[in-house]
Amino acid sequence: MLKKIEQAPIDFNQLQNTQGETVKRYNKQPQPFEIREQGSLRWIRFSDGSIQSVMLLQEPAYPMLDYIQGLLCSLLYSQQPGSLLNLGFGAGSIERFVLSQLPEIEIVSVEIDPNMVSFSRDYFNLPKSHPVAVSSAEHFLDTNRKSFDIVVCDIYIKRHTENPLQTTSFYQDIASILNQGGVLAINCLPVSESEIIDLLLKIRKVFPWIVLFDVPSLQNVVLYCSLSAPPEISTLLIRSDQLHQSSGLNLLPICKQLIRLPESNPHSCSVKL
Repeated sequence: MLKKIEQAPIDFNQLQNTQGETVKRYNKQPQPFEIREQGSLRWIRFSDGSIQSVMLLQEPAYPMLDYIQGLLCSLLYSQQPGSLLNLGFGAGSIERFVLSQLPEIEIVSVEIDPNMVSFSRDYFNLPKSHPVAVSSAEHFLDTNRKSFDIVVCDIYIKRHTENPLQTTSFYQDIASILNQGGVLAINCLPVSESEIIDLLLKIRKVFPWIVLFDVPSLQNVVLYCSLSAPPEISTLLIRSDQLHQSSGLNLLPICKQLIRLPESNPHSCSVKL
């Protein structure tokens, strides 16, 4: 079980303006970044100023960022999820929590940047025994033969570059590997209302049910996409309480903020088998 965390909520804007101590610098393309540290926190800062993978040094398994906790709400879609695919591993925030608190879940991790994997082992407490597939999400889905209860997608895509999240085929590929009752949780960073609407229209061609979490004080939006009706809020609250009791992670505040979108016409949805 996680230690009792007394850490105050992160002021993300303040953290972006915090210099901190540079622990490691990586200057190569496509994503130059620095690992920085101040006080009890360590994080990754990219060359464009964006931040990810904030870690609490005294409890590395605790997911510090609201959108990571939002992605972990996908665990509540099933009473006992058995498998999770993480597309866009980053520095392993999802892995640290699941491996530590829910070791019964088989987790498959995918990351396109091998240096990120190496730095996660050296600086972000990723167990060296945990394998990470070095691959793009699209290539992994093309070659994968496993099915999963949960697929988490947190892919960093530069603006004005080819983005798999904007293609219907990407969601068809994921739908085809979800077990019955499974869920896809996506972290999005829309810059406008029209962009998120456009994304929702693409997703709804495949997934008739979408639940939305608008992350407070951030641009991030987490979407939960499923082929069958999502659990009722009462069920999510019960499962959230169970997870809180067993792990120390309290997802109840997020569950209360979830927005369930109207179901789309399931006869218009298509899945590539």
